This record gives sequence, structure tokens and C-alpha cells, in this order.
Amino acid sequence: MSGWVTRRFGGRDVEMRVHHGAAPAVLLMSGAGQPGEYWRPVVEQLGERLVVSYDRPGMGATPWPGRLPGLAEEVATATAMADELGPLVLVAHSMAAFHAEALAREHPGAVRGLVLVDPSVEWPARSPSQPGTGRARAVARVSGYGLSGLGRAGAVVATLTQTSWSLPRIRRYLSVERLRQIFGQPDSLAMVTAELMAYERQAWDLMEVRERYAWPGTPAIVLSAERSGAEQENGRQERLARLLGAQLWPVPRSRHLMMLDDPATIARAVRRIG
Repeated sequence: MSGWVTRRFGGRDVEMRVHHGAAPAVLLMSGAGQPGEYWRPVVEQLGERLVVSYDRPGMGATPWPGRLPGLAEEVATATAMADELGPLVLVAHSMAAFHAEALAREHPGAVRGLVLVDPSVEWPARSPSQPGTGRARAVARVSGYGLSGLGRAGAVVATLTQTSWSLPRIRRYLSVERLRQIFGQPDSLAMVTAELMAYERQAWDLMEVRERYAWPGTPAIVLSAERSGAEQENGRQERLARLLGAQLWPVPRSRHLMMLDDPATIARAVRRIG
């Protein structure tokens, strides 16, 4: 496995890591505010495949752009990766399911299949207001005043509430140097905040994509965590599976961060898709 490198895709600098193996390529797409490092157990399960994980701008070595991320630019970045790597199997967690579905609708030739990992599902009835970046900038300022440990503490708490892992195991996992750096950087914490604030707008923008582009019949599997505790409910995920003609796989004992709780099931779904 190669290390993390900065590349430009779709007009944005992202950090990416490539595990070389057999095609078709698998693109791992993280949920809001989550680093690509969280996919490491899944990469290990897919040792025979060409697997790419990446961090969106602001995470890792790339600067936060100073704005809330939009659905269109997320799709543009992943489309550029498909142009280089060939048609992709998209493995999208949580909010990244918005990006994966939009990409498959807008550029069906770029996608071989989807594995949606405890996906976020929203059916907004009206356009949300567009928040500013003040909160994200405030988080960056505070973390820059010698309080970077708050980011690391927040990562521990977030992981503890979204996995079945014990606290000592989480602390060991998050002690990896790259994760320590990410959760201690002002730009990373600003990006985490900005992505969470962009959630409602991206959900609305996906609804507009659905109106313009019919579902192309791309093979898909929806992995639904039995113990998610996230904002989505299993009933919503069942509705999403019907909308996409996807298989729905309940994943017993998994919480929202399924890539940590049950990476083997994710790998099995990837192999089933292609």
C-alpha cells in the first residue's frame, strides 16, 4: 500500500491513498467529517483489489477552502477519479451516499456498482437556508489557541458513540500519527464543522438531481446497521433500497461506523457487486 499523496481531481486538491490490486477499482467515500484512515480495516479485507481512499479538502495535508462543500463539487471530484481509474465500485458511508447516488445518476458510465454503508437518507420538502461559515471559522480559531486536544477528544467521543468498540481500543486506533495530526489541525476541524453544516443543502441538492436524472439501474447494495443510532432510520434505508432497486442487507450488531464494526460484510458486498 502506498502512502498518502496530494492529487488534484475535479478542481480540488485531495489526499488519497492507493492500494494496488486487481480492477475494477473500489473508491471508498467517507461520511461527513470522517478521515479516509477509518477505512483501513476494509482495505485490509480487500487485499486483492485496487482500492482508493481519499480525504476531501481540509482533511490531512490539504487546506480547508473556507466554504461549505457542495454536492456538485463532490461529484466532480469522484468523476475525475473515475476518468483516471476506470469505472468504479463506490463504497459510500453515511452522507457520502448523497455523492455516490448523484454520481451514478449523472455519470452512469463511471460507476459499476454502489455499496451504501449505513447511508444517510433524507426526503426534504423545501429548500433549506444556506448557513454561513462563521461557526467553522470559530472552531478553527479556538483549536489554534492551543486547544487542539479538544478535537482529539471529540473524535474519541464520536467514535465511541458510533461503534461497538471499547474505549481502550478506540484510543489505540486513534493514536495512529495521521489521525492524531488530522484531529489536531484547525483546518481539519473547520472542515468537519463545514461538512456537518452542509448536510441539509446537499440532501436538497440530491433531490433536485433525482428530478433531472432517472436511476440508471446501477447494481447497488444498502448495508443497514442494526444498532446505528445515527440520524437515519432503517425504514428510510428500506425506502432508499426500493428507490434504487438495491438489495438491503441488515448488518446485526453493527453501529454507524460499520467500516470499524464489520469490515468483512462491506468487503463481501463489494465482491458481490463486482
